[in-house]
Amino acid sequence: MPVEDNGFLALRTAYGQSAWLHASCTEWKNLFCFEIFGRDGKLQVDGLGGSYGVERLSHYRMLPQMGPPETTIWEYPGEDRSWHDEFAHFVQCVSTGRAPQGGLNDALAALEVVGEVYRQAEGRACFRRAG
Repeated sequence: MPVEDNGFLALRTAYGQSAWLHASCTEWKNLFCFEIFGRDGKLQVDGLGGSYGVERLSHYRMLPQMGPPETTIWEYPGEDRSWHDEFAHFVQCVSTGRAPQGGLNDALAALEVVGEVYRQAEGRACFRRAG
């Protein structure tokens, strides 16, 4: 299939915050991991249910003396109703005339970021467009 088998992306805001993204089609085991790091802690979301494993939210809080962080983990082993809830939200917004969360402007902004990433990567040694 003519697609990138691994993609790595580093973004930085005008205020200096960083975001890293790695998406892979070569990981042999289905894996979902989303991490948000802060100065004093970290949030980690794992799993998507099914073959990706139980959905789990972990909160790691750095202690003043360092060492192992204080850790709290919540697991969500039940049915994933996120698609159902998102669609219900959309139907309610259409019925009431409200703008849905995650509208067309958000989608356009995301696609503009992807387009800019491809424009900046063209011609770099680390970039090889599939196909």
